[in-house]
Amino acid sequence: MNSVIIVLGSPNDNQGNLSDIALSRCQAALKVHSQQPQSKLLLTGGFGTFNQTDTPHALYCQRYLIKQGVPADTFTDIALSRFTFEDATLAQPIIEQHGFNKITLVTSEFHMPRAKLIFSALFADIPIDYCAADSTVSAKKLRQLESHELAVMDRERDNIANYLS
Repeated sequence: MNSVIIVLGSPNDNQGNLSDIALSRCQAALKVHSQQPQSKLLLTGGFGTFNQTDTPHALYCQRYLIKQGVPADTFTDIALSRFTFEDATLAQPIIEQHGFNKITLVTSEFHMPRAKLIFSALFADIPIDYCAADSTVSAKKLRQLESHELAVMDRERDNIANYLS
């Protein structure tokens, strides 16, 4: 099986330090990769409100994962995405280029319903496992994040319908 672990982007600060959410996703990816060492890693995240530096968010994650012992040749090209729907659309050509036929998607637990909606629609022909990273945010912040995710689901359904038509 030719498999890929996709790690969805999340915030970093203006010095490139990964947020707790980004670190939790990286830690989850490390765990999955230790169980699937033959898998490649596809990191997402370019620039946007989550990253206002001159370096793509995904490169900060890649540097962190390499420091944790992941070999540099494990990584595919990065997806320079700005939001979740772009994570999927920009990952598509990379997945096709490598001929991946199995995906493990890593994102935060609050983000997983939206990520599942998008990735299951855009990669309907590829088996996908989902790995939810636990966020270490406060209960109040978690409720805010979950509320945001619910609020954008209809928009994502429209994005999927438009993209697939």
